[in-house]
Amino acid sequence: MAKRFHFPLETLLRVREVREREAKRKVGLKQAEIARLDQLNRQTAEEIFARQDILRQHQRGTLTPNDIVREQAWIAYLRRTIFQRQAQRAGLVKELEVLQEALRQARVQKRIIEKLRERRWDEYVKDRKRREQAESDELAQQLHVYGIAN
Repeated sequence: MAKRFHFPLETLLRVREVREREAKRKVGLKQAEIARLDQLNRQTAEEIFARQDILRQHQRGTLTPNDIVREQAWIAYLRRTIFQRQAQRAGLVKELEVLQEALRQARVQKRIIEKLRERRWDEYVKDRKRREQAESDELAQQLHVYGIAN
């Protein structure tokens, strides 16, 4: 009976797969965080345009000077928040690059063990076929000798 295929580094392969999944999860979280900031910036920009439209529509004197100053201050505040988010996003992009490199390394490390496993599997299959062929040859030889003796 042929022995079953056993890969001694199977545990290491599982560990590297877990590391790759964890790296993928971290990259996904960072991408989601960047997308959330982008969405907030789009919403803030839309609000700025809406406030500017309000100021333009009420230039005819329907707004008091205090209302105009308040709207302009609010628009300035919104622009500062966009600028702060852009700076935050730049930092997140740098972190994302580091995480993507870690993911690439995790994939490489996992692939190394997978390639080794594939080679060992191929060797196992060749060895098994060779043993089966040897057993078949031996059986044929015995049958031939037995058939000639009778």
